[in-house]
Amino acid sequence: MNSDEIIKQVLDEVRNFNIDDLPNIDLYMDQVTTYLNNKFIATKRHENDKLLTKTMINNYAKSRLLPSPEKKKYSKDHIIILTMIYFFKNVISINDVTKILSPLIEKYFHNEDTPMENIINNFLDYINNQNLANPASIESGCSENIFDGIDSNDDNEEYLHTLSIITSLSYDMFIRKIMIEKLIDSLPDNNTEDKK
Repeated sequence: MNSDEIIKQVLDEVRNFNIDDLPNIDLYMDQVTTYLNNKFIATKRHENDKLLTKTMINNYAKSRLLPSPEKKKYSKDHIIILTMIYFFKNVISINDVTKILSPLIEKYFHNEDTPMENIINNFLDYINNQNLANPASIESGCSENIFDGIDSNDDNEEYLHTLSIITSLSYDMFIRKIMIEKLIDSLPDNNTEDKK
C-alpha cells in the first residue's frame, strides 16, 4: 500500500466514530474492554498492541481520572470518558488529560440536565461538519514533492515521497502539540488534591 492509500484508509477509519454506537446499558469491565478495543482496532499500529486494558482502566479509576464504576458496572458516561482518555493520551500526557477532563467530569458526569453525551455529540458534529481531518490530507498532498530532484533513482521515489509526508505531518504535529500544551497550561488548576 502506498502513502496516499494509507492516509486515506486512516482518515476513513477515524471518521467512523459515532457516539450513537455506544451501548445504552451498563457494562462489566470485560464488556467495556472488548467493546472499546473493537471500536479502536483501526488505530492499532501492531497486531499485539494493547489499546485499553483492565489494568489501565483500574488505574484511571484509582487516580480519579475516571469515576469509579457503580456495582462493578460502567455507564455510557464512563465509556465516553474512556474514549476521551484514549484519544487524548495518544497526544498529551496523562497529567494533562486529567487537567482537561476533571472539570468536564465534575460538571457533566451523570448530569441529567446537560448530559455528557450532548457535550461529546456537539464536538463530533463539529468535527464531521468541518472535516477537520481534511487538512492532513491536503498537507500530505502538498508535501509529497519536498524532495523532488534530490535523487533521480526511481527505486527511491516512493521512499522520498513517504519521507516528505512524514516530515511535514511530524512538524505540524510538533507545533500543534506545543500549542495544546500551552493552552492546557493556561487553564485554571482544578486539581482535586489542592481543593482538599
